[in-house]
Formats: sequence, structure tokens, C-alpha cells
Amino acid sequence: MGLNLYVLSENSPDNQHVGWSVSQNLEEVLSSVFKPVFLYPTHNQSIRLGSLKVSDRYVSFTRRYRHRLFLSWYELEQLPSLDSGINVLLIVGLGSQFLLSMHTLGPLLKRFDVRIGYLLDGFSANHLNPAAISCLDYLFTISQDMADSVREMHGINAMYLPLATNTLRVELNRQHRWIDILSYGRRNEAIHRQLHARFGGAESDRFYLYSTFSKPDLLDRGEHVMLHSRLLNHAKISLCFEASDVPRFYQDSPLLYRWLEGWLYGCTIVGKRPFGSGVAELMDWENSAIDFPRGSNAVEFLESLLADQEFLQQNSLRNHCECLLRHDWRYRLRDLLAIASLPVPARLDAEIQALQQKGDRLLEECRIPIYF
Repeated sequence: MGLNLYVLSENSPDNQHVGWSVSQNLEEVLSSVFKPVFLYPTHNQSIRLGSLKVSDRYVSFTRRYRHRLFLSWYELEQLPSLDSGINVLLIVGLGSQFLLSMHTLGPLLKRFDVRIGYLLDGFSANHLNPAAISCLDYLFTISQDMADSVREMHGINAMYLPLATNTLRVELNRQHRWIDILSYGRRNEAIHRQLHARFGGAESDRFYLYSTFSKPDLLDRGEHVMLHSRLLNHAKISLCFEASDVPRFYQDSPLLYRWLEGWLYGCTIVGKRPFGSGVAELMDWENSAIDFPRGSNAVEFLESLLADQEFLQQNSLRNHCECLLRHDWRYRLRDLLAIASLPVPARLDAEIQALQQKGDRLLEECRIPIYF
């Protein structure tokens, strides 16, 4: 029997928030492998009680208890039609609240053969809505610690599925990398001040490129992804710092998307590596991430790395190859299907084989040993 995938996604086409770039990346692979039906519920700012419409902004009671009254935060313009075969619902969002969007499907929700949630960001198990997760057959999270916490608190099938990236059609820039150090989004302010003082002036012989904005909305997310990919593909070093001090991760430290896109585009990752359960096994090759030595001068340490061009070139290719062979979304989707006892489409097997052939060819070309 064929597998029909329906994706209830928080990544609406008109959403220009930079944080949903990871969702967009996943959807590219889902489109390639499954040809799914994408459903984009919109946020419902009001409720309807018969013919009476009441704004949530003014009625705090409805904001707190609307789901107990079977009212939804979301609305869906049109319900899909289910085909013959195995019908699978995949709900993909960043935070746990988006799981509530499944209620937009109404009675259709129970007609799916398998219902799967996948949350791509941090959350607290305390915030999961029992009425939502009780409808799921599986809930996947980006952290082993999150999954363990959900299982312990709610007794559901919560599984660890790390983030990944779409590597299949990316070509590594192996020529001139004109950006010495790249820093974007969340950063270590003390280290940034050191680097800006040394490399920020016009007289500097190094190019330190960093974010100068704090707002998350973009003019065009597609253009941003394209530009950001080109910047990474021309950078020698990308700065990445683990996220346990970010409130939404509740002291957890998972592998985040910035590591994956840095590896894919051949950056040497410098900063502080994540330490959550299961993360070490995901980045167990030499120099997958280089921590700033405790008490070191950040400028001097980075200068020593930048001076070793042979190391940077070799590490660039190694990181790219490891991403091809281990961290593409296609591997994660194969794992998800296996856990849910669902058939693996022939196209998924074919694309994984293409990834492995490309990665093995690059490794052999540069004679890089494999340690996994």
C-alpha cells in the first residue's frame, strides 16, 4: 500500500520570520520525497459563539479556557480529502502550542492511520496540551532530554529525532573563502566585543561579518536563505554557542540548525559545543566543533586557526562530508518511518544512496579517514 503524507505546517508561505528557515528546509525534502499535501492553518484571533464573534483581546477567559470549550487557536481554510492507502498526518511546528492546530481537522483527525508530531525547537513538557498529545501516535523532539521528559510526564511515545539539513544539491566552495569569521543571530557578547575591537576597523586585514539587527522578520525569507547560504559557503569560521542559557530550552542543550548548516557549507565551527544527551554521538569526528579554551584571548585563538590554511581547507571538506553522510533530513525521515513501522518510499532510498555516493567520492578524493 502506498503512503500518503499530509503535513500540517506552522511554516505558512507568508511567514517571513527567520526562525522558520529550518521548517522551510525540511519541507523542501518532504516535497522531494513524498509529494505531500501541505496544510497551513492560520492563527485564529477570535472565537465564534453562534452568530456572536468575540475578540480574544478583550475576553481573557476565552484565552485561558477556549480549548476546554472545544474552541481552536487555529483555523484551516479547506480540509483535505484522504486517498486510499496509508494516510499519515505529520504536524511540524517550532513550539508545542502548534500541536493544537490538529483540531482544525475536526472529525477527519481520527481517520488518519498514523498521527505524528515533530517539534523543531525547545519547549517544556509542562506546556504540552493533554488534549492534543493524546491524539498523537508519536511525538518527535530535537532533544533526547526533551523526549525523556515528555515520556515521563505524559506517558506517550516521545522519540528523539535530531535536526538535519538538505544537503543533496549543495556544492561546496573549495576556492577562495573571503569571510574570515561569521557570526549571526545569538552570540557571545564578550567575545563579539573582542573581535569587533580587533577586526571591526577599516584597517583590519581580517573580515569579521556579523549580524547588526535584532528583529526576526525578513523582507523575503527565500532571498535570505539563498544569501545566508552563500555567506556560509564563503566563510572560513562560523561562531556557534550552545543554547542552555536561552529560556525556551529550559537548560537543555540540543544540536541546533546553525551547526548543521555550518558543516554543510564547510565552515570550521568555533565557540561552545552543545552537551545534551545524545549530542556527542552526532558530532564525534575530530574538530567537528572547537571550543574556545577557557581563559583564552578570543582574537589570538582565532588568529592561530586562521593562520593554518591547510587545516581549514581539510576541515571544511571533512565537515561537509560528515553532513552528507550523517545529517541530511533523508536519514531522519528514514528513522522516523522505521519507528512508526511505515514503508520507506523508493525515492527516499534512491536519494540516500545518491548522498552516500557523493560523500564517499569526496572522502576518497581527499583521503579523509572515516571514524564512524
